[in-house]
Amino acid sequence: MLALLLLQGCSKPGPAHSGAPEALAVAAKEAAPGAAAHRGKYLAYEHSVTVDAAEAEVKPLLDRVVAACHADAANQCTLLASGIQGGRESSAHVRMRVKRPGIEKLVALAAAGGELAARHTAAEDLEGPIRDNAKRLDMLRSYREKLLALEAKAGNSAEALIKLSQELASVQSELEAASGVEARLQERVHLDLLNISIQSRTQRGFWTPVKRALGDFGSNLSEGIASTVTGVAYLMPWVLVLLALGALARKLWRKVRRK
Repeated sequence: MLALLLLQGCSKPGPAHSGAPEALAVAAKEAAPGAAAHRGKYLAYEHSVTVDAAEAEVKPLLDRVVAACHADAANQCTLLASGIQGGRESSAHVRMRVKRPGIEKLVALAAAGGELAARHTAAEDLEGPIRDNAKRLDMLRSYREKLLALEAKAGNSAEALIKLSQELASVQSELEAASGVEARLQERVHLDLLNISIQSRTQRGFWTPVKRALGDFGSNLSEGIASTVTGVAYLMPWVLVLLALGALARKLWRKVRRK
């Protein structure tokens, strides 16, 4: 060690030694584009769209969007949920999972049936969960291979074979669960979520709150009367108690004044 230190101290900086920082800088520059390209590889997108349509067009527009999703096999469109609410203010919603090229087609179809009122896009980075699950899969596969090797060496030991079989069954179950998680995460990355809300234009009108209030006048009046009756029922015992206390206080005051 002493000889090596002496040799290092006596040696002059050569081209290879002085060129190490430059080599590191070049390596960093070469690695940077790859890292930049890798960033965002595991983003899962969710799009939310709101469309204003005529009240009579809410259900037909929903039916057209659902039919378009079922017909778009190229983009693997899958209907996750849909519903419609009638009454004075009809509205509908649909939730789909589809490849990114099919998003714009469905949004354009929905907007063509009314007016695009709002659109939002959010992204979730799933790189961490995907990498953690991949490590877990590798660990479980390696463990399974070791168990299989031990099983081959167990020979005729019934007790060892039973324990190894139980452990293998447990590892296989964990592998299947981790594989399912991987499939769902990959599906979430490669297929976007699309939420489309369709609402009638009357919901945004100036007189809509007034009409709603007039329509609910009778029920609101009955609720008010019921609340008043309930309040009186709660207050009556307190009124009686206060009257009794007042009468007692007045009686005591008269006695004090007489003395």
